[in-house]
Amino acid sequence: GLQGAPVIFDPATYYGHSEAEFGMSWCAGFTAAFYGAYHELIPKAPGFEERRQLYLLYHYLNHYNLFGYGYYGQCESILTRLV
Repeated sequence: GLQGAPVIFDPATYYGHSEAEFGMSWCAGFTAAFYGAYHELIPKAPGFEERRQLYLLYHYLNHYNLFGYGYYGQCESILTRLV
């Protein structure tokens, strides 16, 4: 590589379905315009909303495990909708 050149390192790289990106979208503050533009490029596949809930739940459960009860309500709400 180039000595002294800036480098970007992402310790949380992921290879998987593009919808998995929406699992952490709750903390990013994306607007409706962002989602509209995103889905113009990558249209929603059938069942997207249900899978999105699972991706969200994964990260809320992780945050519940790491940071405690403050994330319980979100986990409970998603589980109630899915069951």
